[in-house]
Amino acid sequence: MSNVTQSKQTVAVEVAGQRLRLSAHADPQHIERLAGMVNERVEAIQRAAKGAGMPTILALLALDLADELHATRRRAEEAQGRSKEEIERTRAHARQVEQSAREAIAEVLAEIDRALVVEEPEST
Repeated sequence: MSNVTQSKQTVAVEVAGQRLRLSAHADPQHIERLAGMVNERVEAIQRAAKGAGMPTILALLALDLADELHATRRRAEEAQGRSKEEIERTRAHARQVEQSAREAIAEVLAEIDRALVVEEPEST
């Protein structure tokens, strides 16, 4: 996505039998795809709720979309929580690795110091 703001474009779509002329910054093809998705959902609800009027169908669609949005948000929050937990586990592991490395380095340095003391020639 570019940092340059798109100019408003007008796009004509049909949603649930209503012709709409929309002016938006979004790509017209994107708006057309969205309208197609809504129309598919409207048709599915019409098949399931035979005889229901358009206001009822649109209300059912709104509830269905709200339910999907809620579920998506919940999954996103759960995923974010899992990510935070994993980050904290990774940080804790990194601290353990760092501590182990420090201890190993300290042991090697102590060993080198002992070796240097043993190897120093005696003064005469």
